[in-house]
Amino acid sequence: MASTTRNRKPLVSNASGTHSSGSDSDAGGVSQFDPQVNEQLATEIQRERWFRVRKIPSKITRSIGPVALCLLCLWSVLIYTNHYGPLGYWAAFISRSTDYRKRFTETGFAHKLRLDSPALNRYSLWRGVVVISVSTSFTYISIALLALRHELFHWKPEMLEKYLRDAKASFLGRLVPESWLNYLFNIYESGHAKRTRDRIQGRDHRATDDHHELAQVVRCVLRNLLVSTLVVFVMWMALLQTGFESHDIVNVPRSFVPPVQILSWHLIGDTFYFFPHYVAHTPRGSQGIHHKVLPSFVADRLGSFLRNAHKTHHRSKANLAIAAWYCSVTEQVLFNLFPTMLGPVLTQLIADKTDHTKTWGTHLITLYVWLLAGTATSVLAHTGFRTSWNDPGKHDEHHEYAFGTHAVNFGTAGFWDTVLGTKGVKSVEGAKKWQQQRQRQAALHIASQRTGIPLTREQELVVEQPMVDYEWVDKRVEE
Repeated sequence: MASTTRNRKPLVSNASGTHSSGSDSDAGGVSQFDPQVNEQLATEIQRERWFRVRKIPSKITRSIGPVALCLLCLWSVLIYTNHYGPLGYWAAFISRSTDYRKRFTETGFAHKLRLDSPALNRYSLWRGVVVISVSTSFTYISIALLALRHELFHWKPEMLEKYLRDAKASFLGRLVPESWLNYLFNIYESGHAKRTRDRIQGRDHRATDDHHELAQVVRCVLRNLLVSTLVVFVMWMALLQTGFESHDIVNVPRSFVPPVQILSWHLIGDTFYFFPHYVAHTPRGSQGIHHKVLPSFVADRLGSFLRNAHKTHHRSKANLAIAAWYCSVTEQVLFNLFPTMLGPVLTQLIADKTDHTKTWGTHLITLYVWLLAGTATSVLAHTGFRTSWNDPGKHDEHHEYAFGTHAVNFGTAGFWDTVLGTKGVKSVEGAKKWQQQRQRQAALHIASQRTGIPLTREQELVVEQPMVDYEWVDKRVEE
């Protein structure tokens, strides 16, 4: 397979950058386009206070994470609502959602499928299954497509051109102005060329190298989205067997409840994700944690079962956002869905047993936020490139060293990775190096604007991870 750098679009060359010849030198022999002038000025700029201050927002976003930052914003809205009066957004959402449900059940399609049956209202399936499934699917697809846009444009532009031609030739494409489609497919063209060089790994993706492979990934993900809907239905029916309130939900929970619940669910999810995941990555013939608590033949069978269930997802060493749920049905249920949905059910059961259902019972709004946050986190962890607001380096390191003695980062919250010593350090070092280089780049661009001297190609580049090999498939899981 060809080297990754061959697939990249070359940087826009700067015509004026060739002027640093002897004829342009002044009497002292120093070129008026000497790049060292920018280097010296950039060093001074990095010492300026305003330069350090302007980097604080991106540092905070990268450190906290975009999803956690959104959760903090929602929590501040909840605190304001409980102390100063409702803003009306939640009540408006419930009202509008109910109106959509009513209009849908009046259609001929719903009537034929008997979706207008009054018996369905008793189970609040619209709120508990339809809204959750549609909102989480939309979150997954939208984030994945935004990330895939970088992959196709900068790594395989010929594939993006093929999809553009197919879109224009389709029935829906003929109804849309061609200029709109061109804009949609080239929306990042002007400002995101540098994103290619932000990749954490330098490998090619088979999925973006072959449209048949990408179609296979998409089909698998769509299947797992359907499976997720069925599991959401099971979770919802389980909640309805408890004291869960599915009708009188206009009142929002108390301010201190959602953060405690979400942190608890995060720890529960990390526990029930970490250990099966750790067992799945235990090499054949090795003694893992499961061998210490189970009979040898049971531990071997369990390890083989989980390893086979998980190997589809690890066909890639490098990450691709749209392939976050590219996995077997077994893994989708056991690894992705069960740990996420167990927390809300357990919370409700404990609240019922302790007679604190009204305060500590799972609220629908908290459930919505939790499932949307989990979906977004899963996709963002697989984007494969760093940005000023997202750093998926931890999970990328997991994919790069997925099997063998160097396998790391098996959890989601990082709690069990820290306790059991399986937390990787390469991603932390890589993030620090990337951030330093990004700061240097910003300072160089400011220096170039001040001096009028264009940057050299070397000054434009960012630090890249070393290319280990060019093979996309991890053959260790192909046995």
